[in-house]
Amino acid sequence: MKNCVFRIYSILLLTLFLLSCVGANTDIYYGFSKSGSISNFNTPALRARHLEMLNALRVENGLKTLKLSNELSASAKTHALDMARQQRAWNYGSDASSPQDRAVVSGFSGLILGENVSETYEGEYDVLDVWYKYSISRSILLDPKASHVGLGWYQDNKGKIWWVQEIGLSY
Repeated sequence: MKNCVFRIYSILLLTLFLLSCVGANTDIYYGFSKSGSISNFNTPALRARHLEMLNALRVENGLKTLKLSNELSASAKTHALDMARQQRAWNYGSDASSPQDRAVVSGFSGLILGENVSETYEGEYDVLDVWYKYSISRSILLDPKASHVGLGWYQDNKGKIWWVQEIGLSY
């Protein structure tokens, strides 16, 4: 009986010790009202989290995972800035460029299968959730032909974030 109580007490102490070692993750962007400026967060880590979440959704739906494309991310970032200047989230550039045009300029050799855009104060988790709930955006996220994804954003001085996600098929 003493061994059993000692074992339970030891496991409890070990669990409490291990839990005290876990710190808060300050590198996740929760949205403007909770986290402040998105520029304070690690860009590669944010893109990696987005890719991980997107790939989890794709695997759940029996699809292959995507690779992060620096070229598509550059194209998406450029378009996010352009949308902020236009003050509307849409797929057309102020120079009348299409998602495919912008991807080619950024060096992507392939076909753009779709582009998801959004304007929000929320973080990368929330914007992906919104895209997944909207049938047209979800069809882009779950395109079985897709091989690559790019994610870009721009936060204006009022805290609004202009998100752009490009899904493509690399040749």
